[in-house]
Amino acid sequence: MTRVKKIIEQNREVYDIIAPLFASTRQYLWDDLKPFVEYLRPNLKVLDLGCGTGRLYHLFAKFQDSLDYVGVDQSDGQLAQSRKEFPNNKYIQAEMTKLPFADASFDMIFCIATFHHLPDEETRKKSLSEMNRILKTGGRIFMTNWNLYSDSVHKTVEKGKWSEQEGEFVVPWMNPEGKVLGERYYYGFTLEYLQNIFADAGFEVEKNYFSKKGEVSDVKKGNNIVSILLKV
Repeated sequence: MTRVKKIIEQNREVYDIIAPLFASTRQYLWDDLKPFVEYLRPNLKVLDLGCGTGRLYHLFAKFQDSLDYVGVDQSDGQLAQSRKEFPNNKYIQAEMTKLPFADASFDMIFCIATFHHLPDEETRKKSLSEMNRILKTGGRIFMTNWNLYSDSVHKTVEKGKWSEQEGEFVVPWMNPEGKVLGERYYYGFTLEYLQNIFADAGFEVEKNYFSKKGEVSDVKKGNNIVSILLKV
C-alpha cells in the first residue's frame, strides 16, 4: 500500500471509530459557514462532499422542502450517523477523487473541513477535477479548510498535543476519558497555495480568506480558510 493510500485508509478507519462521538460534537453549524446562506435559493441540487454526520443540512433549513440534497463520505460510520440524524436524505459512500455522478449534476458543492485530509498534490487535483466535472456551469463550490498556521495551532503543536512536519499535521481524537481513539492526517494550506490550485483546476476564485466566528480574520487568529469557487 502506498503512503497516500495508507493515509486515506487510516483517516477512514478513524472516522468510522469515532463516528458517535464525532456526531455529539457536531450538533451545530460553525459561524464560518453561515455566510453561505446568502447563496441559497429554492430548487437547487446540492452535494455535501465529506458530509460526515450530516450537520451541514442545518444550513438549508429554509429550503429543505425544495432542495435536492446528496451527502457523500468515505466513512461508513459517519454515513450511519447521517442516516440516523437526517433519515430523509440521500447518502452515498465514495471517495473525493472518484465521484459516482454524471457530468454537470449539481448546482452547488459544499466541501467542509474535508479537502485538507488529502495527502498529496495528485489527489487534490483529482478531487478538484471531479468537482469541476459534476458541477454545472455557473455553479459554485463552498469550501472550508482548517487554518493550521494560526497562533492557537502553533501553541497546540508546541505543547505536543498535535504533531507537524513540513506542513503535514497529525491530530489525535480523544474520548472524554482522554484515551486516543485514532489519529487523523491534515495538510496545512496557505491562501496562496489554494488560490493557485483552484485556478489551475479551472475555477474562478470569488473568495478566499481566513475566518473566525464568521468574520474575515488573518492567519494568526483565523480558525478556518473559507473559499468560494465559481465554474465559468
